[in-house]
Amino acid sequence: MSSFLLRYSWPLILLVIVSCGGNNSAPGGSGLIEATEVIISAKAAGLIERLFINEGDIVLANDTVALIDTITTQLRLNQAEALKLAAATQVEIAGINIEQALLNLSLAKKEFERAKNLIKTGSLNQQQYDKAETAFNQAALLKKQAEATKRSAEANLQKIIADIAILTQQFNDCFPLAPGKGIVSDKFVEVGELVNIGAPLIKIADLDTVSVKVYLPTSDLTQIKLGDKAEIDPEDGSTQPLTGTIIWISPEAEFTPKNVQTKEARANLVYAVKISIPNLQQILKIGMPVSVKIL
Repeated sequence: MSSFLLRYSWPLILLVIVSCGGNNSAPGGSGLIEATEVIISAKAAGLIERLFINEGDIVLANDTVALIDTITTQLRLNQAEALKLAAATQVEIAGINIEQALLNLSLAKKEFERAKNLIKTGSLNQQQYDKAETAFNQAALLKKQAEATKRSAEANLQKIIADIAILTQQFNDCFPLAPGKGIVSDKFVEVGELVNIGAPLIKIADLDTVSVKVYLPTSDLTQIKLGDKAEIDPEDGSTQPLTGTIIWISPEAEFTPKNVQTKEARANLVYAVKISIPNLQQILKIGMPVSVKIL
């Protein structure tokens, strides 16, 4: 009798143990390592003359990654600089003309004032008075004309300066820069290729901080919150688990993504949880499978 009870009671005992263990297990799952990736695109059209990077290279912020043909832009810039010099000379000449016009106006004003006084005493006839008045009015008009000419010359100079600023930016665009630190994960062009504005050149990934996304059922959400720590294990047998932090919990349920193994599991409603992981030693790589246990 005792052997019979022992024989048929073991499955029940094991079921209870497994059930209790499942209730107490920490939330977690598995996922693939992700990183922030940025594609550097061409801001200038032209021939790729040099590439300063290769796949796997580490770049820092503002590192030059390529050189696009600068000859055409440089010639236009040289031309604009020459036009700037000519325009500045025109402004200078206009300034001199204003000074001359002011002197002429001052002299014509004195003559006109003298004519006003003389005509009152009868020492000057009407024709001489009219001549002095006309000379004064003409001098005033020539002063206004000289001032207008200078404003036009100054406007032309400012336009050329603006053109130079645009051309300088276009010249600088021939030297595309890395927006931040990262590792070159992909290269889309080679030396000698002709690219248009917007063409992708390289892709860089920031591996200093990576992330992994796991999917948890509703029952696990009550056990976690933003800021909780998680253990990230590559399960390669040699790497020690790393520590991450929950930075995002989806506010909406979704069906388990297609990359989950079984069709039955994909039919479940789950919540996505994103975990950020410091990775300064770059132990974790993009696409690496890891298991996650939320602590």
